[in-house]
Amino acid sequence: MRYAINSSFSRPHPSIIAQYKDLPVADICDALGRNAALPAALRPLGAARMLGTAYTVNLPASQNLLLYYAVDNARPGDVLVVSCAAYEDRAVCGEIMAHLALRRGLAGFVIDGAVRDARALSELSFPVYARAVTPNGPYKDACGEVNVPVGMGNVVITPGDIIVADDDGLVAVRAAEAETVAARAKKITDEGMKKLRRIEENGTLDFSWLYEKLNRSGCAIRGGR
Repeated sequence: MRYAINSSFSRPHPSIIAQYKDLPVADICDALGRNAALPAALRPLGAARMLGTAYTVNLPASQNLLLYYAVDNARPGDVLVVSCAAYEDRAVCGEIMAHLALRRGLAGFVIDGAVRDARALSELSFPVYARAVTPNGPYKDACGEVNVPVGMGNVVITPGDIIVADDDGLVAVRAAEAETVAARAKKITDEGMKKLRRIEENGTLDFSWLYEKLNRSGCAIRGGR
């Protein structure tokens, strides 16, 4: 791993980020082609809803030296997106770092690795997503990289991406396509609400598309309904 700190990057305008305030992550993923979610193993310890700008950190497994730098230099509204090689047997942060980040106005942590102080984090009004929990503490013998592209599962997160999370999981949206994706996701959300209203009012949905697909596929339906 190289050692590099990039101190600045472009962030989306707050008005663009605000477009994601009430959008479900599932609808954003659908708008991105249904394959955009970060690994399902990343789960919240407490508060789930999160929205902010990616401030990325690439750490060697078991090390957290540059996580201190990130907390000290990230801006209010940033989400620390921390790649730890998905290593689960040594925590890179816990209650103290989360409290400091909350006090400084950061929007959350996404840790592709482990954390500790699980009970305290679950009671904190600060979103912390992690792959695992362990009491083993980190070392501070190696650096890493700050504000470089980091990979999590099949997703590459770049500094300045918009990070959105809720109880379903996490998604990262490129700043360059953020407005287009938000509009597409809003349409999906509105269509979903219409379907729910129809179910509530009539107990039905339009399944004509289903039977058209079955007919085109040559699927035989035997017997009556």
